[in-house]
Amino acid sequence: MVNLRIFSLGILAALVGSPAMSMPPSPPPTAPAEVIAAAPQGTHLLAFKTSGDQADADAVAVFEAAPDKDGIAHRDLIIFGKRNGKFVAEVTNDKLIACSKCTQFHDDAFDIDDVKVSPGEVHIVQMDGGEKPTTTIIDLVRQSGVWHVRSASRHLVDMGRFEERTVLLSSPKSGLAADMDAQWSVPVYLNTLMVNKSSGKFWFLHDGESPEAVWKSMDGRCSKQDCTILVQQQDGCISLVRDESSRSFSGASADHKNKKQAVFRAMNACNTAGATNCKEVETQCRRGI
Repeated sequence: MVNLRIFSLGILAALVGSPAMSMPPSPPPTAPAEVIAAAPQGTHLLAFKTSGDQADADAVAVFEAAPDKDGIAHRDLIIFGKRNGKFVAEVTNDKLIACSKCTQFHDDAFDIDDVKVSPGEVHIVQMDGGEKPTTTIIDLVRQSGVWHVRSASRHLVDMGRFEERTVLLSSPKSGLAADMDAQWSVPVYLNTLMVNKSSGKFWFLHDGESPEAVWKSMDGRCSKQDCTILVQQQDGCISLVRDESSRSFSGASADHKNKKQAVFRAMNACNTAGATNCKEVETQCRRGI
């Protein structure tokens, strides 16, 4: 079964790339002034949704911090209740909403369209970009004026198409929404370009969780004495270039969509070394798995 959200986005991307169609940038989200003013320090409003125009309406706002050095943006969730015509913050939690790369594909699992708000209830669904998405569902409910966790689970799909299983996320001992940890993290998948120093044989390796794990995966094929790592990083592109003497040069880009930059840097390394007949051998790009 195809993930319809990702399929639809693919169609939209194709249309946007067509000369016959250009899409204006999405307008920034809007919210009442008191919601904007409640933004945690260093964040801006990412999304806002209400249960409606009821006098006692509830609302959800998600605020986002600027990306860190690894390009990861973290989010805060605030639940508001309306009192005397104004929204008042009732719950703040910085562990319920996925960061911008907190999935096995290092993509964004949060979409405000998958958040449902009704009086006294908040239903949050977060999905990765797999063909069969890994899906996290969290239900929050107000009880006696306090927001609690009703249920929290994650349906895991290995690499978006293989083994599936559902796990219950641990609710806090307090049972309170403010204390809930949805256990988001950015999985480490090292992408490595390794070359045998004598034979010139090379490998593009993916999915290593640590440098030592990468070397372990090469056990019996190449040791630290025989091989060298030219590039090792998480997301992005890695390029291998060789000269007429078969010397190896590498270049990398942290942007998985910028293959040309990785090739340019590898070619530049080759040319700077005074080599001749520098030619691209292979370039690979990865994001997440």
